[in-house]
Amino acid sequence: MTKGDAARDAPIRMTTPIDGGVIAGWRWRNAGKPPLLFCHATGFCASVYKQMLRALSADFDIFAVDLRGHGRTRLAADPDRLRSWIIFARDISEFLNFHNRINWTLAGHSMGAVTATMAARGRTDIAALKLIEPVAMPPLLALAAKLPIWSFYAQRFPMVRQAARRRAAWPDRAAAEASYARKKLFAAWADGVLSDYLEDGLCEVAAGVGLSCSPQWEAATFAAQANPFWAAVADAPAPVSVLAANHSSTTAPGAARRRFARFDAAVALAGGVSHLAPMENPNLAARFVLGARFDA
Repeated sequence: MTKGDAARDAPIRMTTPIDGGVIAGWRWRNAGKPPLLFCHATGFCASVYKQMLRALSADFDIFAVDLRGHGRTRLAADPDRLRSWIIFARDISEFLNFHNRINWTLAGHSMGAVTATMAARGRTDIAALKLIEPVAMPPLLALAAKLPIWSFYAQRFPMVRQAARRRAAWPDRAAAEASYARKKLFAAWADGVLSDYLEDGLCEVAAGVGLSCSPQWEAATFAAQANPFWAAVADAPAPVSVLAANHSSTTAPGAARRRFARFDAAVALAGGVSHLAPMENPNLAARFVLGARFDA
């Protein structure tokens, strides 16, 4: 391994000032390579994608951010006022303006994929959009989410209810990791990814350690579905590629994949992974960002 290789394998923490606070995250510096910005899924943070991003660090100058209300980012996060993910997209647009680069690859997972797509609208500095399991809700659902009754209806969603009831604190990091490791959800994750997540997914609190993304903010984010995602796909200023899991948990099912095709987005269908593909198979997710094709 050369000195340059070692530097790429060791990311550094970064913070970027925007209106109202700072966006935190991780940076794999690689001077001369095109910039890549990665946005995470609801409830997670940039650190959980370290293995995937490390596999991309020879090809990109990487910025991986903690979105508002997640990880180490410090921006106002009032769950009672969250109605859509547009606020995340605005934050990302400010981030891009601050760094003033060209030919960005915007990539993201789940909510992060939707955020990246909405942030790209109207920009001239985007070279590609790489969307891993975007939350590709039917357009009518996004319209329904604008109705006053939506907040009552959304509280009945299983993911909203589960997030709101999530345990929020443990006596120490070892206890938190042991608790998570017993859960079925994490059984398929690649070795080390859970530890990467908890690095910034936990923060110090009076009782020991707690979730960096509060259960109330996570629940509100799941409920906030008034997102003009399909309009953003239609207006995308660069080619769009989608990685969808051939699994019952996918958020890009057949109807969504057909809609992507109508917008000339390239869709790759991957077998052997679920909606949490980057955590289960980081190398597969990295190959997708690099342009690989998959057979389900």
